[in-house]
Amino acid sequence: MARAVALLLALPSLAHGFRSVRAAPPRMNSLESLFSDKPPPSWGSPEWKWGSADGEAHRVAMRVRGELDKPHRRSAFVSYAKMAAIDVVDLKMALALKCQRARNLGYDAEDGRWESLMEEMAASEFEHEGLIDVTKLASAVNKRLATPQKPEMVTEKPTAVIAEALVELQFFEKGL
Repeated sequence: MARAVALLLALPSLAHGFRSVRAAPPRMNSLESLFSDKPPPSWGSPEWKWGSADGEAHRVAMRVRGELDKPHRRSAFVSYAKMAAIDVVDLKMALALKCQRARNLGYDAEDGRWESLMEEMAASEFEHEGLIDVTKLASAVNKRLATPQKPEMVTEKPTAVIAEALVELQFFEKGL
């Protein structure tokens, strides 16, 4: 149990969902903002700017890199992804950064499959109405894996399929 708590604390983006302190119920005015505020920028929004130092993508990438800068954090991240207990926005960002690193450091497959996946992500091919289509992303990942997962994994455990890409791209050893 102590190890599980330590792993959760190592990944701040996951730890917030497991607090034992009971919070007061939200006020009505705070609930209204959930429905009236503009959703956060995503891959398809103009302010995302994948590849630019001044876009929202850069801010999210810096946060994800910081959270996953240690091998034990990367290991926990993949474990949570395999259990479908992961923030899909962070998982997609980690995958995009990993694809970018594989391209930049020359360990992408000869056919450039991971770079092409990154380009498809940047082109918002795995988004629908501002939401990540995790099954579509997992399907694209599965086609690129050296040993593809069973087809039912794509629909039943899409985050686990995406985690396999991170493992194949030496996420534990080489980071982001």
